[in-house]
Amino acid sequence: MKISQLRYFMTVCRYNNITKAAEELYVSQPAISSSIKDLETEFGVKLFYRQNNKLLLTDEGEYFLDKVTDILGAVDILSTQMKDLGNNLNHIKIGVPSMVGTFLFPAMFSAYKEKYPETEVEMQESGSLQVAKSVENNTLDLGIAIIDEMPSEKFNTLHICDTQLCFCVGAGHRLAKRDSVDFADLKDEKIILFKSDSYQHIYVKKAFACAGVEPQVMICSNQLYTIKKFLEFNNVGAFLFNQVAENDPEIIAIPLKKPINLSIGLIWNKKGNLYHDAENFIRFTKNFKHRFDRL
Repeated sequence: MKISQLRYFMTVCRYNNITKAAEELYVSQPAISSSIKDLETEFGVKLFYRQNNKLLLTDEGEYFLDKVTDILGAVDILSTQMKDLGNNLNHIKIGVPSMVGTFLFPAMFSAYKEKYPETEVEMQESGSLQVAKSVENNTLDLGIAIIDEMPSEKFNTLHICDTQLCFCVGAGHRLAKRDSVDFADLKDEKIILFKSDSYQHIYVKKAFACAGVEPQVMICSNQLYTIKKFLEFNNVGAFLFNQVAENDPEIIAIPLKKPINLSIGLIWNKKGNLYHDAENFIRFTKNFKHRFDRL
């Protein structure tokens, strides 16, 4: 078992697809397929099974993913610590939720690299709650997250922009032509939620509870690509940021009658060590947020 095999495995899990994983990792599809097969042969278990042209985790695969997440997290922490010891500090680790990663972070990253081309920016994609946890335990230097309920005793926050949750469907969905919906309207609708490490999950479930409705959750996933593919079947809806829907002509965004407004910002640990490159990113973000308002 090699670290590279674990990274291949985790990336396949992220996309449920070897082709997408190969594209992200810049390796061949056969290399990833062979790596997964070698792991299965070594352990004597099946990690994936196929369903509707997707790779889904077996029970053994789910267990392995939990352990791999911890192992790679520990490896990344050790790598960062050793780089710091070697004074190789041109490196930042930033946590970014998947929805934020589609409309905000790419513009930030591009502008930052123009100003600081020598600094390597490593992005970890997870929900806001997990991002905050990783920043708190110093696995990440910085995080971009929903900051409305971020504990002020643990984190410094810098507001970047605001967003709003919309109920999103495909063009052929029966609610696609509605001007707005409330949660009572959705009592019989199949929905996709982000996983419980996301504030979206918490806010949406709370809104359903306030409406006295039990949500018909079909699946929980943090993979935006997967969620969009489900929407194409026109029999399920998902709660996405309005900016995500605006950037995708295939998605119909239906406003909520009682809007769920959220603030997105940069967070960092009040008690952690803040290195020079992270300080530069914070200063950069203070200037960038004004530019983003005009994007």
